[in-house]
Amino acid sequence: MASIPEEIWLQIFKLVQNGRGPRRAGCLAAVLYHKAHLKNMVSRVHIYWTDEMEEELWGRMEGVIVGLCSVRDMRIQGAYLSTRLLDQHPRLERLVLDLVYPNPTEGPTVHSFDSLKYLRCGPDVKFARNFGTAPFAALVVPQLETLQIDAVYLTGERAYQIRFNPAVLKKLIIESNHSWNATEHEGLVKLLQRASRVKSLELEGRQLNPSFSFTLPDDAIPDLEAFTGEADLVRAFCNGRPVRDLHVTGRSTWSPNRVRPGSVPLEHLHLDWLMWKDGTIEYIAQQCPQLVSLGIIVDGYHRNGTITTRYSMPRLRRAAFLSPPAPNHWYSDDDDGSVTEKEAKLLQESREFWPQLESLRLHPEYFWTYRGLKGGWVQVISWAYDEGALI
Repeated sequence: MASIPEEIWLQIFKLVQNGRGPRRAGCLAAVLYHKAHLKNMVSRVHIYWTDEMEEELWGRMEGVIVGLCSVRDMRIQGAYLSTRLLDQHPRLERLVLDLVYPNPTEGPTVHSFDSLKYLRCGPDVKFARNFGTAPFAALVVPQLETLQIDAVYLTGERAYQIRFNPAVLKKLIIESNHSWNATEHEGLVKLLQRASRVKSLELEGRQLNPSFSFTLPDDAIPDLEAFTGEADLVRAFCNGRPVRDLHVTGRSTWSPNRVRPGSVPLEHLHLDWLMWKDGTIEYIAQQCPQLVSLGIIVDGYHRNGTITTRYSMPRLRRAAFLSPPAPNHWYSDDDDGSVTEKEAKLLQESREFWPQLESLRLHPEYFWTYRGLKGGWVQVISWAYDEGALI
C-alpha cells in the first residue's frame, strides 16, 4: 500500500471521509494510518455508531480520531462518550452531542473547551430512560456564544452542568418533544437568570404546559432582541424587552400583544400557520411600521382573503407568503387567469406602497427579486424551506 501514488491516496481520502458505514470507516482508518499527514486536512468529524460497527473497528477509529490535530467541528451521535476522545480536542469550536451514552468504564468527568462557540446537547429520551447518570459531569465553555439544549436535563438527578460565561452567551435554543412539569418550568427561569445577556431565545416544541402559570421575572434577559416560540408565549418572554425579530410558531390568530410585544417596533416578523383573512396586511402595516422583512405561512384550511400591497410599509425589503398544505403556493391555476399573470399584477403594484421591496416569494419553488428600473422583477429558483430561504 505504501507504493500507491500520493494523488490516489488523496482521492481515496476525499471519497471515504464523506461517507458513513463500517466499510468506509475502516477505509478511512487505513488511509489515515498510512498517510499521517492527511490528518491535518480533517477539520470536521461526525461519529455515528451503527449496529454494524464492531468494537474492534470502533477502537481503531477512536485511535485515529484522537490523533487528529485540526478538528474544529465534531458531532457524536449514538455512541459512548469517551473522555479520551473529547480531551484530545480542546480547540473545538463546534460540538454536537446527540444520543450519547455514559462510558461504563469511566464515569462522568469534567471537560473544558476554551474555544467552543456552539454547543448542542440534543434530545435524548433513550438515554434518560435507560441510564441513571449523565454522560459527563460538566462542560466548561467560557467562549460559548450559542447553546442548544433539551430542557428535560435542566434539573433533577440526570441534569448535567454547562458552565458558560453569561457575558459571552448570546443565543439560547431550547428544544423538547414533551410538555414540561412544574420543576422544569422553574428550571427554565433559573437558566434564563444565568443566561442573563442572551439576545436571541428560541423555544422549539410544545414545552410549556398551559396548566401552569408561567411568569418570567421583569429583570430576566433584558437585552433580548429576537424570540421564537408559540403565540401564547410571546407576551411572557417579550414584554418590555427590545425585541425586534419575532417568529411565532404554531397556529395563531391576531392580537396586538403578538405583533407589538416588546418595547421597540418589530423589524422582522415571521408567522407560521396564520389564520388569514382580509385586513391582515392592513393590521400588520399599522402595528409594525418599521418592518424590514415579513414572512407568513398561512393555514391553508383557514385562508379567507387575498394579498394586497396597498398599505404602506416604507422600510419593507423582503416578503414571503405561502399557503400549505393545499395549494402550497398562494395562487392557483384553478382561479381565473394564470399564476404568472396574477403574480405579475401584484409585483407591479408592490413598490408603490412598499418602495424598498427587493424580494417577494409567493411560491415554494421560486421567489422574485427586483433588479432596478431597467432590470425589473426577475424570477429566482430557490426552495422556500431551505434554512434561511423563506425571507
